[in-house]
Amino acid sequence: MSIFKDFFHVKQSPILSMLGFGGGGTGNAFGNVVNPMTASGGNSVITGADFKAHIFTSPGTFQVTSISPSPALNQIDYLVVAGGGGGGCRGAGGGAGGLRSTFDQTGGGGSLESTVPVVIASYSVTVGPGGGGSTNTSNPGTDGSPSSLAYNGGTITSNGGGGGCSDGSPSGNPGGSGGGGGNNKPGAAGIANQGYAGADAYNDANAGGGGAGAASVKSTGASGPASPGSPGGIGVQNLIAGNPSPIGTPGPSGDGWFAGGGGGGHGFSSGPGVGTGGAGGGGDGGAANGSPSDGGDATGYGGGGGGATGSPNAPRGGNGSAGIVVVRYTTA
Repeated sequence: MSIFKDFFHVKQSPILSMLGFGGGGTGNAFGNVVNPMTASGGNSVITGADFKAHIFTSPGTFQVTSISPSPALNQIDYLVVAGGGGGGCRGAGGGAGGLRSTFDQTGGGGSLESTVPVVIASYSVTVGPGGGGSTNTSNPGTDGSPSSLAYNGGTITSNGGGGGCSDGSPSGNPGGSGGGGGNNKPGAAGIANQGYAGADAYNDANAGGGGAGAASVKSTGASGPASPGSPGGIGVQNLIAGNPSPIGTPGPSGDGWFAGGGGGGHGFSSGPGVGTGGAGGGGDGGAANGSPSDGGDATGYGGGGGGATGSPNAPRGGNGSAGIVVVRYTTA
């Protein structure tokens, strides 16, 4: 009997500890101890009760320094928001940057995406800057730039928002979310599962269409000389970094809103007014004698459209916002 007693009461092997069945890790459903993955990188790190979220507001590297013996703990959630498009000069709002996520809400009416695996390695993160507002009526606003996150087996990429149409440009630009139309021109297309098309601006040379947001549907643009500029498309709330959220902007239901479209500009200093920016930081459009406002950064918002004073250099379009990338994983 002493043989069996000794067998079941031997000191635990260091090999078993390294495999996660002993030591200071987190217990799993079978009562074994499982160590979570560890990682570094980002401009800041949010530590929650059972997760960590690495926040990238500029390009960098997500470095996985150790992995768990439990494959389920080596999966990451993400939020990848591209830079927003700039607003048009005497024209339309810029489209928000494309938005893709595995957590809470995603863009373009798509379903949440699946978590992705990582191993011990360095993963490149790109954060796209926003596009500049147009300063000449012949040119639309500049498109935002893509944001991306590499993982073990591929790369998640969100496309930059489209620049808003200026009074004399052929159209707005397509993008993650499309730029608004201006001066009898339709809004530009968005990309499925990232954003929507910008608003049309038919029959009115004085009111620009709003840029699309990550959760907007295509809205009706200006329809006559007394029409206001169209509002920017609404963005989405994503609480990947916790609730209340330390990132994003306030919106209809608290913090953590991203990727609002820019509002359309308007050619009159009085009357129906300019288009307001969409929830998620979208810039308001400008009136006849004023430039549009710029919203908060690191949300991927689209810039507001400029007003309509002067030719060819009416008030500039608003600048789009830089995007953001968030990587989250379980620690318990």
